[in-house]
Amino acid sequence: MTINYNSLDCDFFCSRFPELKDLITAENEWLGENLPHCLFGNILNPLVSRLLKQNDYKTNSLLKKIFSMYEEFAEYGDTETKSLLQVTLLEYLWDEYIIYSRALQLMGECTKDVNRNIADYLSVPKEK
Repeated sequence: MTINYNSLDCDFFCSRFPELKDLITAENEWLGENLPHCLFGNILNPLVSRLLKQNDYKTNSLLKKIFSMYEEFAEYGDTETKSLLQVTLLEYLWDEYIIYSRALQLMGECTKDVNRNIADYLSVPKEK
């Protein structure tokens, strides 16, 4: 079951995260066209960063759902979907050590494989 980049639209996103439907719909309307890198990045990146900084990050159900979707993208995504995962979603996690280290704890094996590619051009953030 391949996840096709062109299927990563507002409906796909809302079906995975009905609790974010209003936010997803508003962002999609603002974009005016299907731009998965923008839609997913603009919503998930700040949300994931905020949730990873909370003490309950290991048990947060929304965070678990997000990382589960990342694992599906890594395992079943076509080339463009894996690019979305690597360039838009995972690179963002390399900005701060606490976010990076906690994200690694939640990643599945396929997501970790994609994440390792980033080490070719970014340095692991330093602990402060």
